[in-house]
Amino acid sequence: MVTSRISVLAGQGLSPAIKLKRWVGPGKPVTANGVLKPSQLPGAAAALGVEVPAKVRTAADVPRIHWPWIAAQAAGLIEVGAAKAVAREADGDPAQLWLTGLDAVLAAESHDPDRRGARTLCRAVLTAAADECPPETAAEIVEEYEDAATAHKAFRQTGELPVAEAVALLRSFGALDGKKRLTPLGRWAHERYEARAPESVTSDLPPAELLARLAPLTEDEAWRLALRWFGDRRPVFGAAQLLDAAEFCAPVARVAAVDVAAGFGAEALPALRNCLRHRNLRAHAMAALASWGEGRGVDEAQRRWLVTEYALAARARRDLEDAFHYVRDSGGLSVLADSAHPDAAALHRALTAAEFRVRVQQLKIARTDQEWWRVLVPAGTTLSALHESSGSSPACAATSCTCSKWTVPATPIPATGWPSTGTSTSYDCPKCSRGPATA
Repeated sequence: MVTSRISVLAGQGLSPAIKLKRWVGPGKPVTANGVLKPSQLPGAAAALGVEVPAKVRTAADVPRIHWPWIAAQAAGLIEVGAAKAVAREADGDPAQLWLTGLDAVLAAESHDPDRRGARTLCRAVLTAAADECPPETAAEIVEEYEDAATAHKAFRQTGELPVAEAVALLRSFGALDGKKRLTPLGRWAHERYEARAPESVTSDLPPAELLARLAPLTEDEAWRLALRWFGDRRPVFGAAQLLDAAEFCAPVARVAAVDVAAGFGAEALPALRNCLRHRNLRAHAMAALASWGEGRGVDEAQRRWLVTEYALAARARRDLEDAFHYVRDSGGLSVLADSAHPDAAALHRALTAAEFRVRVQQLKIARTDQEWWRVLVPAGTTLSALHESSGSSPACAATSCTCSKWTVPATPIPATGWPSTGTSTSYDCPKCSRGPATA
């Protein structure tokens, strides 16, 4: 449980990101890679009270600006579009927003395939500080980790273990003080990283506790930890234990349990069949079984239940805006209004009060060796929808907007590709429609 003191300290740790948000205000231009243009760096540096080199190739080369920029994006303080970034109001506890921001920076500074290197190294640095040892001892500590090799693929990869860069990052977030000692906020983060470490999960961990650890993680991380817990268990027995525990957990934990069970494929089908008698998991089970050709699948009422479940999970894992975009791509706010889910009404009120715009991504599409398009598409666009919409002419080009609309089929429920109703959402051209998005 996050205490009020940790939340206050986390707010202070996010102060550079908050300063950037205030400076960004109604909009600052960004590059195609989503970072500030070099011409904007002096202004950002002044807002943060830092200095930048006279010549900079890209904003990503200036950590004291790039780190809070990434953190601000991840925490929902700024929204980066195809051409500019704008300030946004974040939803959630400051401590969770702080950890989300730190996780995003660590992922960006990791160059191993799973983007874990920087977090592995920072975990070792925090452990050294917790033991009141100098940061340099992190080199010995990290060798005891299962993912030790990833630590060498973090930050600038000079060939040496980049302990100094890890210390600088943790100090900038308030996890270490000026004397490289662990702060209360750093101790809280250390506990979180230890709980998420592969070594922390053993086969005797209670299923409910495992789900609590899996809930905030990405699918890949959750799967990796779940496999450790399964150990010698038969998949059907382990899946049954997780699903039975998930029936009484929050939606984000139920989604995690179903994702893990579905990952075992046909071996877990008996466990999913048992969930047909559960109130909270019945719709999940029917959708999963239908993907294997069993049963009639979900009806509209159950689809609305699942949309609510996954939207609540998106809010818990990330923020309210992610929940908004998931609901929008799954049929709109009317799905929640008609949902029988006990938490649907509260989520509907929160989303109705929020003002979020459609996220867009800029893509370069090669039609032939000589012809290509640069287009703006809603971030939730599927590859099939992109193929259909770009069959004849670009719906919205960065250079010449035609103000036409993209029609995007409802996004399938993730993890197993379960079928949706085939409804669609039309998006106004993001270059011309700047008001709040409505679902």
